[in-house]
Amino acid sequence: MSHTHGHDGHDHHDFRRQSRSRLWFVFALALAYMSAEVVAGLYTGSLALLADAGHMLSDAAAIALALFAFWFASRPATHFKSYGYHRTEILATVVNALMLLCVSVFVVFTAFARLKHPPVVEALPVVWVALGGICVNLISVRALHSSAKQLLNVKGAYLEVLSDLFASVGVCGAALVMMFTHWYWVDPAISVVIGMLIIPRTWKLLSECVNILMEGTPSSINLHAVEDSIKKIEGVSEVHDLHVWTITSGLHAMSVHVTIKDDASNAQVLKCVSSMLKENFHITHSTIQIESVPCEDACSGCNGDACGIR
Repeated sequence: MSHTHGHDGHDHHDFRRQSRSRLWFVFALALAYMSAEVVAGLYTGSLALLADAGHMLSDAAAIALALFAFWFASRPATHFKSYGYHRTEILATVVNALMLLCVSVFVVFTAFARLKHPPVVEALPVVWVALGGICVNLISVRALHSSAKQLLNVKGAYLEVLSDLFASVGVCGAALVMMFTHWYWVDPAISVVIGMLIIPRTWKLLSECVNILMEGTPSSINLHAVEDSIKKIEGVSEVHDLHVWTITSGLHAMSVHVTIKDDASNAQVLKCVSSMLKENFHITHSTIQIESVPCEDACSGCNGDACGIR
């Protein structure tokens, strides 16, 4: 049996460090602008603006949780936690997703209640605040975009910020409509639209996290393709007990039993399988059990003497 680990851990660590720095930057922006939105929302009476401030608060909380998860996940492995604390990042993402779902559902229900008796909203200040929100969120989305593609922990925070960008655009559009038409029902109506846009994205993120916690096969990996690729390697006779799962974002693990032919070299097959997994499927953490063809398949009439099983 052999364990193989990739030697690109340093690059992965650097990427995580850069992602953490970007999260701190976005966290500071979120806190600053959330304060401005709360004040403006209370002054103007805009539910959409207060809803956007609520999303900004959830942004800040999500980013704070992601930063905590980054720190906690960096703790070394122990005898009791042999994989370390990497799953902390996934748990943090689950909490972020649930929090965003709750905020979205609350905003939708509140907005439906307001549709019956929409209050008067001072539209001009809302426009200026919403425009500022668009700028802040565009900067934040750009800062987190590359990290969100590879790290679920950052993706949770990224979706929070992206949803807030949608909210800011919606608030700005609603304020412009109210300014020229005095249709104040547009304010709660746009809040409903914002909530309904956010919920499906968040649900998808939550499903990804649950799949990881259930040790399901990563969506980016085709298990049949992995098995077929191993079988094509010279010297391999059979592949069984193949399992692929995700420890945390960007870190997949695999275990497999590989039966080799009589004339095959254990070391050579192991080297080929490990290289293929890394190059074709980006799996750098693998446990490969090399097995020989059973005696009854490889020979006949030896009565077990040649195989040493008597």
